[in-house]
Order: sequence, then structure tokens, then C-alpha cells
Amino acid sequence: MNSKKLYGLNCYLLNLVKLFDVDKLPKVLMLSGKKGQGKFTLIHHLMAYIFDKQNYDLRITTMNKSNKLFNNIKENYNQNIIYYNCTDNNVKIDDIRNLRVDLQKSSIINSSRFIIFDDVEYLNENCVNALLKTIEEPSETNFFILVNNQGKIILDTLKSRSIEIKFFLKNNKKKKIITEIISDFEIEKKIDLNNSTLTPGNYLKYNKFVMEEKININDELIENIKKLLKLNKSKKNIDYLNFVIYLINHHYFSKSKIKSNINFYNNKRIKIIKKINESNKLNLNHTNLITEIENYI
Repeated sequence: MNSKKLYGLNCYLLNLVKLFDVDKLPKVLMLSGKKGQGKFTLIHHLMAYIFDKQNYDLRITTMNKSNKLFNNIKENYNQNIIYYNCTDNNVKIDDIRNLRVDLQKSSIINSSRFIIFDDVEYLNENCVNALLKTIEEPSETNFFILVNNQGKIILDTLKSRSIEIKFFLKNNKKKKIITEIISDFEIEKKIDLNNSTLTPGNYLKYNKFVMEEKININDELIENIKKLLKLNKSKKNIDYLNFVIYLINHHYFSKSKIKSNINFYNNKRIKIIKKINESNKLNLNHTNLITEIENYI
């Protein structure tokens, strides 16, 4: 791959670049919306432009392979980009306190410094309060970008200190982005796009699972649930569980369209998903869970 293109979010990038270039980029920016719409990819492109304009073509919102940030911005290769993943209690209050101390030092060559909190909604209240104190300290060079994937309700105190950009892709826009990516990267399409409401990121992720794990979408629902729950347990990857929930939703929404008893199928769907989430949270034996689900289905 010799370049990386931004799909579908060009206007967002151009607006943020314009604000940055005239010194009006908000000091605390929150990007909110469902996971998989490209919020983090947008940040990656913004950083690639800011820190290596020579190797970023803004006309086609594409970074070339020579860009200093081509590979990753999560590994903190650039000392003026600090990245935190807030899921699974990864970020502790001491991390925020240490950050506050570090930010009091000058940034490299006194240039802009970006502090990115991914899945910020998972920060606990103590961490949020410590972060608010850090945010409120005046600085010409520090910018905070908070990615809110809406996995849970975010604290109002944090939301009120941010300038929020809300992301919502309509189904036709999602399909257009997915179609472009599939075409550009010559990806085999395993999940029917016509009946999909998945975000581009989730579609590509689940499509990859289907190919790599040899999952047949047309198999009985219970067979796919068994396979994916087993993978979730062995690989400890929550995305397999999310794929299970997508398949259940898709299965029962399809049934309710064909048959008139919408409430009946909706109740079934809710019960099964509730059982799966409870079982995962309590780390229960998934053999018993499968038996219970089979009784519902």
C-alpha cells in the first residue's frame, strides 16, 4: 500500500484543517458517534497533515507512504501525540496525574501537542475529574481530542467542557464508503451489503472474521453463535461477541419483516442478547448459555 485515503469524511477533515491553520481549532474536541464510522481514521489523517504536510495531499485527502505518521499514531512514535485507549480500565487516575505533570513541560520544538483519548466514555469518574483539571490548565500548544464511541453514557461534566462534533452516517453513505473500500482493496464481499446497517469499520471487521474463521453467514443462527462465542472466549476479543449480537439482531429483524408478530420476535431478540451480555460479564460457562439460547430459538 503506497497511500492511505480518507473515505467519506473529507468535509470533516477540511473543516478541521481550516480551523487549525487559522489557530481556531478547539482546545478540547469531542468526536461522538457509533464505532466504525471513521472518527479515529479522521484523527489519523488530521495528525498526518499537521505533522507532515509535505507528504499529505489535501485535495484528495490522502497520505503517501513517506508520511511520518503513515503506519500508526497509537504507538506514540511522535512525542507530540499522546494516545490513550480507555477501554477495560486501561487508564488509571495515576496515568492522568502523570500526564498533567508531563504537559507542564514544553512540547518538542514548542509545536502543537495532541492528547487523544479513545473510547473516552469508559473513563471512571475519578479519572474524568483528574482529566478536567488537566484540560482546564491554560496552554497554547496542548489540544485534547476525545473519541466518544457511545459504548456507555459519558459524564456531562466532560461533555460540557468540549466542543462536540456528532457523526451519523446514513445507510446509503455507509454503503457507498464500504463499496469504495471493497473496490480499492479488492476485498471479497462475504456479508450482504444490501441488507446491512453496519458502519464501514464494523462491516469490514466482520467480513474479515467470516473469511478468516470460515464462518458461513447462511448457516443456522445457533451454529454461528456457537462458533463466535468459542472464538470470543479463546481469543478474548469482544468484537466476536459484537458480531454475535449483530447476527441475532439481523436474524430477528428479518423474521419480523416477513411475519406479522413483531413484538414476539423482538422479545426473543432482547432476551437472547441480555443472556449473552450477562454471561460474558460474569464469565459463565458458554455451554450452558448455548443450551439456553437453543431453547429460545
